[in-house]
Amino acid sequence: MPLIGDPLLASLLYGASVTFDLKAATQTVAAIASVATATTVNTTQIVQEQKDDQMGMDSTMPRNLYLAFSGLLLLCMIISHPRFLARLFASLPTSSSQPKKKDQVIIYPYSKQSIESLRPKREVSGGDLSQGWFLRKGRNSRIEISSPISTPDTSSKKDPFNSAFAYDEKSLSSATLDSSSYSNPKYYPPPHIIPLLNHLPFSSTFQFVTPFSILPSHLKSHLTLPQLYLIVGYLILIAFALVWKSDLSPASKDKGYGSDWMRSGLVATAQIPLTIALGVRGNIIGLCVGKGYERLKVYHKIVGRVVFLASTIHGAAYMYKWTVAGKFSAYAAKPFAMWGLLAYFALVLIVVTSLPWVRKAWHGVFEVCHFVGIVGLLVGLALHVAVAIPFCVAAMIIYLISIFFSLTKTRIAHAELQALPGAGTTVITIPGLKTGWRAGQHVRIRVPALGLLKAFESHPFTIASAPDGEGLVLMCKRAGDWTNQLYELAQRSSDFEDRAEGGRNQATIIIEGPYGGLGNTLITSFSSVVLIAGGSGITQSLSLAEDLISKSPTGVVRANTIDLIWMVKNEDNVKPFLTNLLKLINQAKQLEIECLESLKKGENLIKFNNSISLRIKIFITRCPASSPLNLLSNYFDEEFKIEEEEEIFIKHKSIDELKKNNYLSKSDSTKNLKQKNFLPLSSISIKPIKPNFDILINSIIDENSIGLRKRKINSSSSSGILITCCGPFNLIENVRNTIKNVNHQKKLDCGGIEFEDEHFGF
Repeated sequence: MPLIGDPLLASLLYGASVTFDLKAATQTVAAIASVATATTVNTTQIVQEQKDDQMGMDSTMPRNLYLAFSGLLLLCMIISHPRFLARLFASLPTSSSQPKKKDQVIIYPYSKQSIESLRPKREVSGGDLSQGWFLRKGRNSRIEISSPISTPDTSSKKDPFNSAFAYDEKSLSSATLDSSSYSNPKYYPPPHIIPLLNHLPFSSTFQFVTPFSILPSHLKSHLTLPQLYLIVGYLILIAFALVWKSDLSPASKDKGYGSDWMRSGLVATAQIPLTIALGVRGNIIGLCVGKGYERLKVYHKIVGRVVFLASTIHGAAYMYKWTVAGKFSAYAAKPFAMWGLLAYFALVLIVVTSLPWVRKAWHGVFEVCHFVGIVGLLVGLALHVAVAIPFCVAAMIIYLISIFFSLTKTRIAHAELQALPGAGTTVITIPGLKTGWRAGQHVRIRVPALGLLKAFESHPFTIASAPDGEGLVLMCKRAGDWTNQLYELAQRSSDFEDRAEGGRNQATIIIEGPYGGLGNTLITSFSSVVLIAGGSGITQSLSLAEDLISKSPTGVVRANTIDLIWMVKNEDNVKPFLTNLLKLINQAKQLEIECLESLKKGENLIKFNNSISLRIKIFITRCPASSPLNLLSNYFDEEFKIEEEEEIFIKHKSIDELKKNNYLSKSDSTKNLKQKNFLPLSSISIKPIKPNFDILINSIIDENSIGLRKRKINSSSSSGILITCCGPFNLIENVRNTIKNVNHQKKLDCGGIEFEDEHFGF
């Protein structure tokens, strides 16, 4: 190359006529060298820019993910928003209210007109938005009736239509009358809002479809199509976040992209606050969409598995990369890698102890490992990389807020324990807590008297009593070590009679709640309610039925009928609950009779319009069909009996009632009432067979669409049927399939069918 610039060599090669410009040649060589250097610099700059672009894309992906999650949450809120507004509207206070002064009103002298004057203006109610947050002692809202010292004038002719529920002027001593005993209702039912999903094509079917319920038991899932759509949408977002502009091929010197395994770690880290937010009991997301934390557990599991999968990909890829490069030992000894391994092992601890068979066999171990694993995961991850600190801080704040609200919902109460040998059930009665929950909600309890190992295990139980009653009642079925020890604790009684009945004891318990329930679904807004229970699932049905019946006289309940269908294995499971069931039947029947007699007297039809019928059907599945059932006859005293042919609960009529019936039989209006079937419908029956839900549910739908609409005088159309089911998965799936197969036109005629389920062991 140096010879090219020599003039003598050029003259020899090309001749004397050829001249050589030394300056131009030097400039040409310099230009070529500068171009080569510039190309090298530009390549390095491009590679660095590619690396910066990849890092920028990775760092902004969590933000983009949360924007997408916010969109999903907003969509869910829009779907539930109309019902929340209806509930809010039915919960707002109005200018007319009950007399205050400790909810006690002294009426003196006694007169029916004075009670009528206390009735507030009728208004919409039943939202109960202020209920269901904190358990409280409560107080009974009653009206005290006092009478003058002198004997009242009773010379007037006695009304031949007077019933046991009319005001008896013979007994004018001081007494208390429940404020719900006004002769006319005080409220209107809340508005019935049809869910937005019901307006979609084929919504009456796809909401009840569970595609994965036909799989084997270890793969079976009872997710409905709307839930699956939401989960699929979430998984699509995660897949997009993992692969969008993420080059996983090995990096090289001529490109800035490659080996982008940090993306999977960032995606996993971004999901940790969401996982905790979906799993804690103080659930902010559940508050936004009107669902309890137990309804969001399935999403908590899905997101948790995504975190574990993405973390596994992230860790395994980096280990492989270091091993191939021969630098595994060097990198593994660095602090960031050690903290990352700690975070991953904490995550593995959470996942392993969350397996269904582990969680069921060692529930206490599951709870401890969950807490230890969360702390280890957040600490290890925050020290692993600095970019994870904001997510770890957010997750810790969510967790601490949940703990704070759980503490505000926690009460230490004195409880009475009673063991029921036939049913294998422990009844827990807490007379000190009377209100603060909504029917259908549950609480979590801890019993320190069970010993150190079991003392602080938290177990959920549905409240079996309605609010504003005599106290909070729980029924705990023997199903494991903890419930067995609770049952044995109840049997430790010093009283011989209590031990003979199974056992009765007292204990101090830690009760947390209430949680869950029907959310923004207003059960009082439906035209008919069907409560289906299996085994100990009767607790939810009892609470809902008692609450509806107690509220019915106020006018807040739209339902004409409550159908309670209960499946049990044997008669012994029924006996402990039969007294409460008969009490509810009697209460509903008395209300029906009172309303009917008001109608017979030609009074306002509004009161008759708010009567409610309770029909209980008990099916004993492991009893021979030929075996006689003596449950009802054994539990009635001589005043009551069962009509075997009609299978309804009726009361023996006294001589006065027979005279009244004779009087009514001569009345044309009474004859017309009988022709129109305006008779009490409350009944109870027990059958030694398995129920046919196709027949039962379709008959209720037909009745609601045609027959009972005539009784709803102020309603031109039905407001739908609500069916609730509490029990094992198989029962819930059977009921759901029955609803799915109901004729579409029937669903339209009755105003639509909605289904709420609660399964065991959530």
